[in-house]
Amino acid sequence: MHTSSYGFNFGTLLLRLLVGLSMLFHGYAKLNFGTTFIENTLANKGLPELLVYGVYVGEILAPLLLIIGFKTRIAAFIVIVNMIFAIVLVHPNDILALTQNGGLVLELQYFYIITALAIMMFGAGKFGIDRN
Repeated sequence: MHTSSYGFNFGTLLLRLLVGLSMLFHGYAKLNFGTTFIENTLANKGLPELLVYGVYVGEILAPLLLIIGFKTRIAAFIVIVNMIFAIVLVHPNDILALTQNGGLVLELQYFYIITALAIMMFGAGKFGIDRN
């Protein structure tokens, strides 16, 4: 295997693991502590509470798919949609807001969107089930 090809494939693996494992912690927290806050937020916005199950798709199923590198581009897209919903529903006034330290309030959400976008462009690499 050529060095640059190996580096690219190892880099895509690291990126998938970073995003997948990090997002999985958010989903795990929802399993342990529930989704009442999200259900209430959906109800307050006039949306069906049934949409709460999208959280499990975006924060458990999609991250697991990213980790194993299966349907990687679709899983990355789901993570992006999940983060956009989180921003629109919970943080609509924080899109460009700064913390007291000067960082973006939503930098973690933007991190997930941008890294998932990169995964969509790169695919799983050779160290995933998709092997693209």
